[in-house]
Amino acid sequence: MKRIILILIVSVLTFSCTDMLEQINPTGPTGDDFFANETELNYAVISVYAGLSSGNLYAGNFIGLEQLADNIYTGSSLTDGSTAPWCNFSFDPSNSGVYNVYHDLYIAINRANIVISKIEEVPDLSEQDKKNYLGQVHFIRGYSYFLLTLLYRDVPVITEPVDDPAGTYISKSTAPDIYDLVISDLKFAEQNCPEIQGEKGRVTSWAAKGMLTKVYMFGADELGKPDWYSMAEEYASEIVQSGKFSLYNDPEKTPTENLLDIFDLANEMNTDKEEVFYLQHYNNGGSWGNGDVATNMPMQLNARQNRNLRLWGYGFGYVYESNANIWEEGDARKDYTLWFTGEDVIVDGEVLGQYDQTAQARTNAKPNGMCLQKFWWQENFKKVNGQSDLNWPILRYADVLLLHTEADLMSDGTLSAAGLESFNLVRNRAGLESLTAEEVDRDRILQERHVELFGELHRWFDLMRTKTAEREFAKVSAGDTDGDDTEKLGFNPTRNYKFPLPQRALDRNPELVQHPEWSGE
Repeated sequence: MKRIILILIVSVLTFSCTDMLEQINPTGPTGDDFFANETELNYAVISVYAGLSSGNLYAGNFIGLEQLADNIYTGSSLTDGSTAPWCNFSFDPSNSGVYNVYHDLYIAINRANIVISKIEEVPDLSEQDKKNYLGQVHFIRGYSYFLLTLLYRDVPVITEPVDDPAGTYISKSTAPDIYDLVISDLKFAEQNCPEIQGEKGRVTSWAAKGMLTKVYMFGADELGKPDWYSMAEEYASEIVQSGKFSLYNDPEKTPTENLLDIFDLANEMNTDKEEVFYLQHYNNGGSWGNGDVATNMPMQLNARQNRNLRLWGYGFGYVYESNANIWEEGDARKDYTLWFTGEDVIVDGEVLGQYDQTAQARTNAKPNGMCLQKFWWQENFKKVNGQSDLNWPILRYADVLLLHTEADLMSDGTLSAAGLESFNLVRNRAGLESLTAEEVDRDRILQERHVELFGELHRWFDLMRTKTAEREFAKVSAGDTDGDDTEKLGFNPTRNYKFPLPQRALDRNPELVQHPEWSGE
């Protein structure tokens, strides 16, 4: 019964007044019959979270964020799948992946808008609970707009439910205005969500502080606001000094064992460790938590070699050959992150065989490349491809520590002892020696982010905000030995740092104007 209720409320919130791009049947459900009590409000709030975890975002097309970067390429052909053309930047405004991400982020936003507009109708709701629910949906709305401006720059801003999606003609807002809304929403979440939630996986005030750290850091780069570096440093310092979070770094364990703890299903929802904000999934019972309805993301990134070897993911995440040497000697993250040809596949202590890059069941797996192993460790018991129960790490503590180091350095040009300590905590967990402040510049911090967060959908955004993609893409072809790694040669820095607005959105909204770099102006 719970599953039916959840599916129904998600359907109503999706199709009643949330899709601003498609004509909706005016005789369909309106959502007015919901919000009769707190139980229904709670289901509606869960549906806002599900706006990120279902559809084409963290359960689908967001794998393309790795394909945009210098990390992975699709194992299938460059014409197979909505994000395959992202590998070589051959997409245009008609690309379905460009549309799907845009579309689904607005679905999440409009679900949040409905909750915000309807919450006053819920009877017998305490002021504290109302603020908590509102804080959560403001966070999701702010984060969704943050992703929209990172990907598309200037986009329409809608903060009210859309009663007539087909008739909603609104022009795009500028990136600075969108950042203002994002910061406002996240600060609302910071002020109204508790430090600890009754149900794990929900937004906390700490999650809001962590996301504000990232927003100020990215905004400093994107908008040319250097004073925002100090604001990012302030939020990051508060998180670090609170002692609320820590890395998995048991001194009794090896570096590899500590790394394995990061995504161990047994450690999920351990909010005293690295989970600043992980995207939780609802299950087939309609309740909050892990279950059969989860995300495809880890399995899309995993190899597609042999069912008997427990290597049967989707195979959309093969790694460029140039990445074989980005890790330092002795860095445990290298073997933890990558599959290499000839490496033993060990399940429950038994060697089932060896990984073979040349034996992949995909048409585009290059013989001298590798595959992502990071998310395989907790999925190796599955003999077939499918969905993963793994919560997706949108913001983990190692990310915050490295943002702290970067903000500390960028705020005044020098690295303090506190910023250096954050940097070395991440390195030391991987089995590496500490560096001195003189050895740590911004490029070194970005390198550390690359190897620590590899495969977690952060790399493209780091390249984009620092405008270093062209430099790093040159290394992809330079490190190629078989002549196949040519995808990044299609990158055009004058337009490919941002997506075009989707053609379907332009067709529906005459007030929406394509970005000049994509319209030939």
